[in-house]
Amino acid sequence: MRKILLFSLLCSSSLVMGAEVSSYVGKVQFKSEFANSAGLAEEAWTVDGRIDFDLEEHLSVEFGIGALFLDDKQQFKQDVTNLNDYYYRDTYTAESSETGFLLSIAGKINYPINDIFSGNMLVGYEYMDFDREIAYCDTCYSESVDIDAGLFLGLGTGISFGQNMELKFQYKMYLSDGDVDNQALVGISFLM
Repeated sequence: MRKILLFSLLCSSSLVMGAEVSSYVGKVQFKSEFANSAGLAEEAWTVDGRIDFDLEEHLSVEFGIGALFLDDKQQFKQDVTNLNDYYYRDTYTAESSETGFLLSIAGKINYPINDIFSGNMLVGYEYMDFDREIAYCDTCYSESVDIDAGLFLGLGTGISFGQNMELKFQYKMYLSDGDVDNQALVGISFLM
């Protein structure tokens, strides 16, 4: 019952005034101690998509999901035997993947400076994960590398192009004593 009530409150037209869909590309900087112990480079590329729901005139909540593209210094190879529908055996050597994912949620204060420029501040939580594994192989070796991202504070600015499109720049500083130092992003957003 509580979930239904919360969902109806979030979807209420008097509470949610609009939505914004955005896509970002950026670099995440890991702390050197973590990168060395996990066998990763200190930097990784990120690509993520987000959706913002306006709660009040200058307040919104943002949900994000994305991919991490890492330079894995402990990448491994393994012989894989594939048995297809015709019972033909195909043996090949495969390399472990170098991709992870991220999930985030944040509260955001938006402040329009003028008709073209805007600023924002985010406070949120981000989860990052990376699995060292051979894709589509159930019997191959794999290991999970936990990335402690945690709480972050983000500052951003936007440049409007017309009424519904905005070029965005964002910088995140991670507040927890985790594995991630900071993240710099550039993106584009569309108002719905």
